[in-house]
Amino acid sequence: MKLKPLSIYVCLTLGTLLILSPIIWMFLISIRDNVDVFRLPLQIIPDEPNIQAYIQIFNNSDMFQLFINSYIIALSVTCICVLFAALAGFGLSRFSYKGKKYLVIYTLLTQMFPMVLLAIPYFLVISSLGLYNSYIALIIAYTSFALPFAILMMRDFMNSIPRELDDAAKIDGCGLYRTFFSVILPPSLPGLIAMAIYTFILAWNEYLFAIVLTQNNNARPLTVGIGMLMGEFTTEWNQLMALSILGSLPLIIVFLFIQRYFLQGLTSGSVK
Repeated sequence: MKLKPLSIYVCLTLGTLLILSPIIWMFLISIRDNVDVFRLPLQIIPDEPNIQAYIQIFNNSDMFQLFINSYIIALSVTCICVLFAALAGFGLSRFSYKGKKYLVIYTLLTQMFPMVLLAIPYFLVISSLGLYNSYIALIIAYTSFALPFAILMMRDFMNSIPRELDDAAKIDGCGLYRTFFSVILPPSLPGLIAMAIYTFILAWNEYLFAIVLTQNNNARPLTVGIGMLMGEFTTEWNQLMALSILGSLPLIIVFLFIQRYFLQGLTSGSVK
């Protein structure tokens, strides 16, 4: 019987190492010189590890600007989606009106088109509006992708909140807005957090529209900067991996701190 818990821990440890192996390998490449990346025989741990790649990134003002761009775009998209998805989810969950079913179907249909199919139409629209190579262009594009799913996610989460709470709020004299902010919104916090994480990750990791709708580092996010390190004749693998590690840290840190709310938000409403 004592061996059973030990075997479980061994399996969990091996599974964790397997999942983390790409990140570990990225880090090991980032702390070696670029000429040592393809040295044979293969060295798992470099003889002379260094953080020169990280120093070069921090000393590069263009790279620092890419981080700022990514934070501005991702946080803006997240705030917009949290605001409108909460309101729209409340409307779809608590009210009955003509055309509601078709509105939900239309929202679902927006998720059926592959993003690459929309690249040229978005480019033409953004260019005609004079928004090319700006934060607003990417914020509009990312919000249009994330918001429909965020609305459906909040609707399903709010459907799991008992309607008796609404009736009790009405008896206590609460109006529509107070019912939403004081009664519905607090229990919806796990769903809001899960939706915010989803939106932030989508905006932070997106590459296709970032390269289509931007021209220089004034608006380009970090994903494009990582791709720019892959040159025609040479690739700075150590800097590429160091930048990838730094770009992944915000997502890892956010998920570690609020993973409980994320999992609760994803599973709420799936069972009754």
